[in-house]
Amino acid sequence: MSKPKILIVDDEESIRTQMRWALSADYEVLQASNRAEALSTMAMEEPSVVLLDLGLPPHTDSSVEGFAALSEIRSRWPITRVIVVTGNDEHDTALDAVSRGAHDFFAKPVEIADLEVLLRRNLQMVELERENLRLRKEIEEREGTEGRILGTSRPMVELMAMVDKVAHSEAPVLITGESGTGKELIARALHERSARARGPFVAINCGAIPENLLESELFGHEKGAFTGAHALNKGKVEYADGGTLLLDEIGEMPLHLQVKLLRFLQERTIERVGGHNLIEVDVRVVSATNIDLHEAILAKTFREDLFFRLNTVQLHLPPLRERSNDAALIANTVVQRYNGQHGTKITLTNEAFDAISAYEWPGNVRELLNRLNRALIVAGGERITPADLELAGRDQAPTIFDLRTARERVERAVIIKALEKNGGNISRAAVDLGTSRPTLHHLLNKYEITAREYTRA
Repeated sequence: MSKPKILIVDDEESIRTQMRWALSADYEVLQASNRAEALSTMAMEEPSVVLLDLGLPPHTDSSVEGFAALSEIRSRWPITRVIVVTGNDEHDTALDAVSRGAHDFFAKPVEIADLEVLLRRNLQMVELERENLRLRKEIEEREGTEGRILGTSRPMVELMAMVDKVAHSEAPVLITGESGTGKELIARALHERSARARGPFVAINCGAIPENLLESELFGHEKGAFTGAHALNKGKVEYADGGTLLLDEIGEMPLHLQVKLLRFLQERTIERVGGHNLIEVDVRVVSATNIDLHEAILAKTFREDLFFRLNTVQLHLPPLRERSNDAALIANTVVQRYNGQHGTKITLTNEAFDAISAYEWPGNVRELLNRLNRALIVAGGERITPADLELAGRDQAPTIFDLRTARERVERAVIIKALEKNGGNISRAAVDLGTSRPTLHHLLNKYEITAREYTRA
C-alpha cells in the first residue's frame, strides 16, 4: 500500500530535513522551498496534506508570500489539507491563516509527536472528502447529465435540442455563458450523447493553472524536461484520446499556448514538452468561456484564427435570471433528491419558493446549489425558509422584478429601433448598439425578435 503524500513548504533546509527524517517512515515526504516550487509539486504530485511555513521568500519577514501560496492551494486543490507553520509569538497570524482557509496550525520549534497527531487527523478528513466525492460521482454517473441539467424554460429547451443535434457531429463547439451557469454539464451532455460516449471525458481549466505549468498539463512532458520532471507525464490531450476534451476558461489561455493549440487542432498531433516525437491524438475539442472572445480579439489577448477554429458551433447557456421558473424547479428537485438519499422529509416553504423566484442569482446555478446545500445541512426543522437560504429581508424583490422587466422592455425596444434603422441587417445593428454579432443574436432569441421582419422591401 502506498504511503500518503505530504508536502513540506519551508525555506529553511534544516527544518525540511528534520521533518523528512522524522516522518518518512509513514509518509512520502515532498519538499519545496518557495511558492513556485510548492505549486509545481502540487500540480505533479497532488499531496494529501501541505505543511506550509508562512514566511516564504522573497518576503521571509512577513506572511505575504505564505498567504498567497495558501490561497492558490485552497483554490486549485480544495481537498488538500493545509497546516500552517508559525512562530511562537504569531498566534494572531495563525488565526488569520485559518480564516483564509488553512485547516490547522502549529508553532515552531516543531514537536514531531504533536505534528503526527495533526497529520493523522487531517489525513482522515482527506479520506472522508475523497469518499464523499467518489459516492457523489457514482450517483452522478448513474443519473447521467440528463438528471442534472434541469430547466423547462424556453431557452433551456432550445439549448438541449441544439445539444442533441450537435452531439453527433465531430465539429468543435464553443460554449458561452456566465460563471456558474453549468457549462461543463453541457459539455458532458455533448460527450454522453456522441459516438465518443464510451471514451474519456477530460476537462482542464485554463484559468486555474499557472502559465508556466499549463503547457505541461495540456501536452505532457518528457522525463527531465524541466526541474522537477522526474518521469514522463502524459497531458490532458493524450488522456482524452478517443473521447472529448473540454478546455474551460479558454479565454484565459496565454497567447503562446494558443499557437500550439491551433497547431494541434489543424494537424491532430502534439509534442510533449522536452520531446521531439509527434504523437497522433484523436479527440473532439469543446471549449467554454465566460468572457466575450470578440472583445478579447480586439484587445489582442485572443487569436482570431483560433476563435474561428473553436467556434464552428456555438452554444449559449443563459443566466438563471433569464430562465423563468427554472430556479424554483432546480431547488425543488435538489431537495427531493436529498430526501431520497437521506430518508428525510424536508420541504421548501411557499415563502422560500417566492424568494428563490424573485432573486437575481448573480452566481447562477452554482450559487443556488451552494445556498440549498448549506440550508439542507444547517436547517433545524423539516421546512426550509428564506432565512435558511439567506434570502430573508428581501422585501424589495417585487421592485427588483419590476425594474428588471422595465429594463428588458427598454432593451427590446432599442434593439427593434436599431433593426428598423438598418433594414434588419444584424451586423450593422450590432455596430450601432455597440455589441458583438453573437451577443445580438442571443438577445434576438431572448426577446423573440425576428430580424427579417425589419428587412426593407
